Amino acid sequence: MGLHRPSSNARRYAHAGRPIGVTCTDSPLGRVLVATTDTGLCAVYLGDDDTALLQTLHAEFPAAHIGSGPTPKVAATAIAAYLCDQTPLPVLSLDPVGTSFQRLVWQALCRIPYGETRTYRQLAGELSLPASAARAVGQACAANSLAIVIPCHRAIGADGRIAGFRWGIARKQALLMGEGVFLPYLE
Repeated sequence: MGLHRPSSNARRYAHAGRPIGVTCTDSPLGRVLVATTDTGLCAVYLGDDDTALLQTLHAEFPAAHIGSGPTPKVAATAIAAYLCDQTPLPVLSLDPVGTSFQRLVWQALCRIPYGETRTYRQLAGELSLPASAARAVGQACAANSLAIVIPCHRAIGADGRIAGFRWGIARKQALLMGEGVFLPYLE
């Protein structure tokens, strides 16, 4: 499944003792796990197997009470609709866990319009960082636990190729094609 677990201790101890509600649903890209705290979405994972997705959630939030929070059915339905027919996502409350730098990158990702992409280097530039920070930007994208909602799939390599994606390159390609992104090497 290619899941990457961020090394940030912030995530490991996030939501300690707090309840996290979780649900899994079908989508054209496989299974989708949606998890929420009382503040907002904390995880949206893409995969093939509910058990593996739940194991990842437990690994990323080991101190939380998973399954004891409010079930995020509205968010899960909205995300599944987006994946089925590109229905625009409503405004969703988010509760992401990450470093200050990761949060800056995630905010920049959220500013990329639907149907457009940015290279990691362009994202670094938008954050007033040197081009050499492109790798750090890519690592922040890989640490994103809110697939689709924080659209890290819109970040691509400097040569225009699809670069790493926590949920698999085929899913990233499908998301971009669903948004009508033209990438010549996909034809």
